[in-house]
Amino acid sequence: MKTPRRRLLRSAVAAGLAVQQGPAIRTGAITANNGGVALSAEEQVSRGLPTVSSSDPFRLVGARSRPLESLVEVPLSLCGGAYCITYTIDNQPFRAVVDTGSPFLLVEGARPDGTCGQAANAQRWGCYKGAARGTGLPDTDELFGGEDVGVQWRQGAFALRNASSSGGGLAIDDAIFGRINSYEGKGGGGAVFLGFAKRRLPRIRPTLLEQTGVAALRFDFPGRRMQLSPVPLIGWREDALRLIDLRPRGTPIANYACRVERLVVNGCLVPLDRPCVAVIDTGTTGLSVSEDLYDSGILPVPVREAQIEMRTERGGVAVLEASVRRRRRPYPGVPTIEQPLSAEEYEEFPLVVSPVPVPWFEPGFGEACADGEPFQCDGTPIGTRRSYLSTLLQRVDGLGEKPHVLFVGAAFLWPRQITIDVDACRMLIV
Repeated sequence: MKTPRRRLLRSAVAAGLAVQQGPAIRTGAITANNGGVALSAEEQVSRGLPTVSSSDPFRLVGARSRPLESLVEVPLSLCGGAYCITYTIDNQPFRAVVDTGSPFLLVEGARPDGTCGQAANAQRWGCYKGAARGTGLPDTDELFGGEDVGVQWRQGAFALRNASSSGGGLAIDDAIFGRINSYEGKGGGGAVFLGFAKRRLPRIRPTLLEQTGVAALRFDFPGRRMQLSPVPLIGWREDALRLIDLRPRGTPIANYACRVERLVVNGCLVPLDRPCVAVIDTGTTGLSVSEDLYDSGILPVPVREAQIEMRTERGGVAVLEASVRRRRRPYPGVPTIEQPLSAEEYEEFPLVVSPVPVPWFEPGFGEACADGEPFQCDGTPIGTRRSYLSTLLQRVDGLGEKPHVLFVGAAFLWPRQITIDVDACRMLIV
């Protein structure tokens, strides 16, 4: 759920804010609420609840997903400033915005009287009817840029059908999903978002992808299709971008982020006063810029065109570009748009640039996960000093104390093909 049509600005920032309200996971096990008594890992498994591997606190085990033996391809449709896909939970149909900037499987739930809130939204996005199976996980309040929503965490049979003639698809028999049972609007459009960020801090609610065997994603935006693969899709000889995991800095999820080499706006090189990262966020329409950068005075406004340059593993340059113009000037590294000037995407994905607060790097961010327990989102007791390893990782990533952040949306992505090897932390832009 984000903000109004054509201004889907919740993006990864909202995912960060939302997952502050996340789960209570300690020493490799989800602390499930059973009348105030935490369930042991063995009890959770016996009840069909997933647990977290004690050897790898970011890896969920026990969720009964069917093995993903081959590539799954699903169609993408335009849906008002975003791309959408359809799927089912317990054989009930849903539609959602494809969102690489958030981690969860969320759906709107019916009220006790059987109604589904706003009728137009229920018809457009779907509405889960019935109680669903419990997980033992406490309810949460998830904070988004356009809405605050109350969420019940439930289990159900998730299915994403394969568009190819080979059949099959992605299926999880007991997927953990969020059933939205209350809503406080703040100007948002009431959309539903399907999160494709996989990795998280230990005490954040289970993500959709960690409950699957998906290792890679490919977004063929010109062809309006998405692929999910159990194996990497980027060859080792490909000159890809290396993704930066910002979780050691306290971000709740591992966004698909790369360091920005150069930022060019309106034909002028922006003299960045500190390092900058670009987060690929398919759930955002335009470009969301961290407030420090937007308000610094070094960013030319209004933004009529922008090029974001990122350095590849072998020293090459990958460029993402967006413009208010349909006829665009040639730019090194940017292929010619094949679509005609009458293509729907020009109207669907305008270059809208807005500031957004990014609290990730502020002192104390992530210390409280809002579940009433004295633990930080990384699983350590509140007040615990950062580990030597996390401090070292922050120093070696070259981003300084508080990097600028760009949330790069569909206005930059729709003419391109984006491949993300999630587990290998690599990304290829064609």
